[in-house]
Amino acid sequence: MLDNRLQTFLTLCETCNYTKTAQKLNMTQPAVSQHIQYLENYYQVVLISGKGKNFSLTAEGKALQEYVRTLFANSKRILTLVQRIKNQAKPLNFGATLTIGEYTVPDILYQIFKDDPETNISMFVENTHVLQKMLWEGRIDFALLEGHFNQNQFDFKEISNEIFVGVCSPENKIASKTISIDELLDQNLILREPGSGTRDILEQALYNKNLNIKDFRRIIEIGNMKVIKELCHKDIGITFMYREAIKSELSQGYLKEISLRDFNITHPFNFVYLKDCPDKTQIEYWFEKIVHLRNSIY
Repeated sequence: MLDNRLQTFLTLCETCNYTKTAQKLNMTQPAVSQHIQYLENYYQVVLISGKGKNFSLTAEGKALQEYVRTLFANSKRILTLVQRIKNQAKPLNFGATLTIGEYTVPDILYQIFKDDPETNISMFVENTHVLQKMLWEGRIDFALLEGHFNQNQFDFKEISNEIFVGVCSPENKIASKTISIDELLDQNLILREPGSGTRDILEQALYNKNLNIKDFRRIIEIGNMKVIKELCHKDIGITFMYREAIKSELSQGYLKEISLRDFNITHPFNFVYLKDCPDKTQIEYWFEKIVHLRNSIY
């Protein structure tokens, strides 16, 4: 269980407001100030600089916030881990981003269940931002992420390095050409919602070329991969995604990979989990298992 003064500090970091923190924790505002004063005296550092609109964490405050977030997340997991031992459960509880969840994981899960039918499997398919939050809240043991994440906040291991490509309809005028990224800007761009891994990768790649998604003729946001593929097939626009997610459509001629002379992007699929987690050995067992099964399947 987390010391209530550390809980107060963590809540204050989230709200950046003493009054809101007091309301959220059902405390008085002076009590919140007393908790922060106690921590500053205990650690012999200044944690907060200013109040109200000028509220900010000092460098020491930011460091303590990271330490306490990890401590809090792991403390919430301990109850779950103890209950698993009590119930002799063998769970596989994790999250995955859309591409990994839909196109990489199913065959792996099938083999896991085939090898051990007693395994209790829970998988959540969400975007990178949501899965990081679920890790902090202790709701999942690990996440399989395709997008960017804060590598200072989590432990992680690379599962594979994947090719990221542009995709269009076979009927699109660019389908049979080798072109530069600049020549795509008159196309409609179909992409996932903010926070998704594929969108993050595309935006970073464009930024490296001094470009932005807003430079395309029109932006169409769709949260469903199947719909994105269908719209591309019907030549409504182009998209970018991992080749892993479209290998079937490419082999069938349903979609066409855009040949770009100046756009060679690869990005890792990562196995991500909390630092200093109490069940690190078990979590890393699942990493080894997933990598082994992926290599044997593919």
